[in-house]
Amino acid sequence: MKQEIKEEILRFSGKPLDKTHLPLHARGMNAVRNSFYTLGQGFKVCVEVVLIASDLGALNTGEDVIAVAGTDKGSDTAIVARACKTSDIFSKDKLKRLEIREILAMPLKKMWW
Repeated sequence: MKQEIKEEILRFSGKPLDKTHLPLHARGMNAVRNSFYTLGQGFKVCVEVVLIASDLGALNTGEDVIAVAGTDKGSDTAIVARACKTSDIFSKDKLKRLEIREILAMPLKKMWW
């Protein structure tokens, strides 16, 4: 991550996370990732941001969080999700697994690659 981007995140009281992973691009996650893409690129990124931040300990798992992302330029998608680690997406414990609690914003027109 570029230093100026880190500084801007800090200026807005955010917590910059770098050296991250892409959990939905891991082996065996194609079907999950492609399912999220049906709701839009931003939706997939929102979910991935929650998973990354949870995996790195920046979020408390089990808490409701708002994730915002976008396609190309700007933000166009926002969700409320229960924070969970990638390893718990499909946990037998219903309180640990990923839950999309609400879709706050999502573009009508999707971008497909």
